[in-house]
Amino acid sequence: MPLRDIIGHRRLTTLMSRAIDRGSLPPTLLFAGPSGVGKWRVAQAAAQAVNCLEPVRDADGLPFDACGRCRSCDRIARGVHVDVIALEPDDRASIKIDVVRDVLSRTGYRPFEGKLRVVLIREADTLETAAQNSLLKNLEEPPPGTVFILTTAVPGVLLSTVRSRCMRLRFGRLTAAEVALALVRDHGQSERDATEAAPLSDGSIGQALSLSDLDIGGLRDLAMRLLQQTAGRADTQSRLQAATSVVAGLSKKEERTDLAAVLRLAASMLRDIEALNSGADQRVLANPLLTDDLSTLARSFAGDRARLAFGAVDRALTALERNAGTKVVAEWLAVQL
Repeated sequence: MPLRDIIGHRRLTTLMSRAIDRGSLPPTLLFAGPSGVGKWRVAQAAAQAVNCLEPVRDADGLPFDACGRCRSCDRIARGVHVDVIALEPDDRASIKIDVVRDVLSRTGYRPFEGKLRVVLIREADTLETAAQNSLLKNLEEPPPGTVFILTTAVPGVLLSTVRSRCMRLRFGRLTAAEVALALVRDHGQSERDATEAAPLSDGSIGQALSLSDLDIGGLRDLAMRLLQQTAGRADTQSRLQAATSVVAGLSKKEERTDLAAVLRLAASMLRDIEALNSGADQRVLANPLLTDDLSTLARSFAGDRARLAFGAVDRALTALERNAGTKVVAEWLAVQL
C-alpha cells in the first residue's frame, strides 16, 4: 500500500515522503503510538517508496511515493522481497535474540535487489532484552544501505539505549470518520456497521475490528436512552431508574464489556453534542446517524453540562476498569449526568 493510500497520519506520511525524496530518511526510526492505528502499514509503505522501480511524484499531495504496481512493490506487499525483512513476535509474543542475530548477519551485505535494505520490527517492545542489546551497535551505526523501522504501542518498555538511537515519530489516534473509512475500504464492512463501530474504537482500527461480537446497535440505543432519560430529569429517583433500565439491557455474560461499550458510545455522543452546541459542521460528527436525536439533546446539555457529563463518563469508565460493580457505576453516572 503506497503512502497516499494510508488513512490518517497525513502529516507523518508527508514528512516521510519528503525525506525519501531528498534522500534524507533517517536510518533508524521508531514509530510509536496506540495499537491498531496504522503504524505497521506506514512502515511497509515506506519500504515500498524507497525501493519502488517506478516512483510517482505529486500524487495526492505527496512529493514522492511508490507506484504500488511494479515488481518491487508487489513483492514487498506479499512479504517476499529479499531486501525488506519483517520481524514479528512469535507465538509466545516475543522476538528472540537468535532471530535478530540472523537478520543482522544479512545486513552486512549490500542490498541484493532493492535500493535499500529495510528491516521492519513489529511490536518492538516484544524484543527480548538480549535481542535489544544485540541491536544497539547496528542502530547506532547502521550498515550502509540499511534502514531500521521499529513500531510499538508501548515505547517505554524498550531499553532507553534503544530509544535514544532512533528518531521517534508519534502516531495519534484516528478520527471516527477515518476508522469507518478503513473498515469499509480495507475490511469489507458495510457503511452502517462501520459507522456504528467507529465511535467505540477509541481511534483504533484494530479495536474496531475486535467489536464484531457486540450488538453495537442495541448498545447504542442504551447509551442514547441513558442520555435522554437523564437530560431533563433532576430528581434522583428518575435517574436511578434510568440506570436500572440500562443495566437490564446488558448481556448477563458480558455485562462489564457491554457497559464499557455503552459508556464509550455515550462519551462519543456527548462530544458530538458539544460540537453541535459550538456550531460545528455536522459532517464532523462521530455519530451522523443520530444527528436528529443529538440536536434535540443539545438543548438539554447546553453550556458546560456536556463537558461535565463527558468528564463523568470518563471517570465511570475508569471505575469500571478498576473492577467497580456495573450497577454501582451505572447509578453513579446517572446521578452525575
